[in-house]
Amino acid sequence: MNSSVSIDEFKEYYLDNDYDENMFNEDGYINPNYNSSKKTGLIAKIFEDHWKDVYEKHKESIDKKRPNAPLEIQKIIDCHNKNLGCSVFQCPKCHDFIFVGHTCKSRMCPSCGYKYKNERVENILQTAYNCKHRQIVFTIPKELRKYFYHPFKRRINILFKAVNLTIWSLFNESFKYDKKRKKMKKYISKIKSTPGFFAFLHTFGRDLKWNPHIHVLIAEMKLCSNGLISKFEYFDFNALSKRFQKILLDLLEEEIGPSFKKEKFLSYKNHPNGFYVYAEKKEFKNLKDGIEYVTRYCGRVPISENRIINYDGKNVTFCYNDHKDESYHEITISAEQFIITLINHFVPTNFKIIRYYGFYRKKHKLHDKMVMLVNKAVKSFRKSILKHELSILKSFKRNPYNCPKCDVRTEFVVLIN
Repeated sequence: MNSSVSIDEFKEYYLDNDYDENMFNEDGYINPNYNSSKKTGLIAKIFEDHWKDVYEKHKESIDKKRPNAPLEIQKIIDCHNKNLGCSVFQCPKCHDFIFVGHTCKSRMCPSCGYKYKNERVENILQTAYNCKHRQIVFTIPKELRKYFYHPFKRRINILFKAVNLTIWSLFNESFKYDKKRKKMKKYISKIKSTPGFFAFLHTFGRDLKWNPHIHVLIAEMKLCSNGLISKFEYFDFNALSKRFQKILLDLLEEEIGPSFKKEKFLSYKNHPNGFYVYAEKKEFKNLKDGIEYVTRYCGRVPISENRIINYDGKNVTFCYNDHKDESYHEITISAEQFIITLINHFVPTNFKIIRYYGFYRKKHKLHDKMVMLVNKAVKSFRKSILKHELSILKSFKRNPYNCPKCDVRTEFVVLIN
């Protein structure tokens, strides 16, 4: 056979063999459950049951604010169920056919998002230097969150920019009160210091509400313009909070215009100590644990399926522990509300939700003298274990290319497109 064929071409080939009536549905398409270890996930099931009705009802709003949602949701529905094509293998012992459905590769897919997360974690680990890193979380008050929902790209880019400028200011600027002029005076350091950090966008809280905020993993060191490297362990919480507030509000006023002035005034009045910035030392077992902690929310839908405790075909019940006091809560909403809630957190295709800044953004003149967290000799090996077969073996203790009946390695037959 050719290396790639259509379903009809494969059926012609297969009719020359012992035909299994369960292999194809009555409509002629491959039965998604035939010799497949992948079952439809619960979130994909909810989308499959209700997406068409939800989209027809909210089409105008979805197309305007989350235009990639129809494509991404269809990917999730079709992931691994052979609608995206599949690779066909045959067991040399029992001669049965095994279908490995193609995955959607979407980071919003509960299944594929896990692989996306692992790849991002590995990329960051292989970029990071072998030094201590601090987690910082930049949050915005509830009344300002609406400004970051739409237009998504521009406003979230502003949030990233505000975080970057705030950290640069902390490293290079100081402020003192001028008694004569009765205002704060800014001083810029003559020797410029460059920090190095990774920034991760999260758009939701545990209750799934819209709550854009940025987690930062920053190296506790700085690269100085005089060619020296020194430790940087002290982070002024008050300075971070107030500078982040001013920088973000100034950027929003520049973006939105004069209509934002009243909101800006109220924001200063209601938050005299600045916006909340968490910067206390959080001891992770190692940097990988820290990276996995902040990355796991960047590469999947906002809720893991084990938090969905009931779906009756019409309503969805999910649970969460409140971040403030870890109290347990259960929420029941309609499937329509559940889908709309998830769509709110869809990010545009190819939008960078993990970004590198400072000396992690590109190599600098002292890069070759730095001690990397991951040794060059093991980089290729670490990437190899992320491949499909080894990932399945590690996670599920089975080989996806073995016959489910005989547990014998199957042989590739053809690719159905």
